Amino acid sequence: MSDQTDSKDINNNLSPADEIIEEIISELPLKERVAIANMNKEDIEILKNIFNKYVRGKTYTEADDSEYTEIMNNLWSKLQKTHSLRVIK
Repeated sequence: MSDQTDSKDINNNLSPADEIIEEIISELPLKERVAIANMNKEDIEILKNIFNKYVRGKTYTEADDSEYTEIMNNLWSKLQKTHSLRVIK
């Protein structure tokens, strides 16, 4: 299998929420990905509220906020693993 086929297979196995997270990450500039990854718990709570309002405004529905909160939590967790600043000796 080629690398291109492997990545397509992986993307086909993603849940809808994971697909949304991957799309958001791909659209964010590196500076913003690193900034989100290095936020503390209180900062991410503020960001979740902003994200919820933004999504509600785009979808024009009274959707369940827990879905959007879970997306933001997963986005933050994933970026912490891949884009956190680390001390290198």
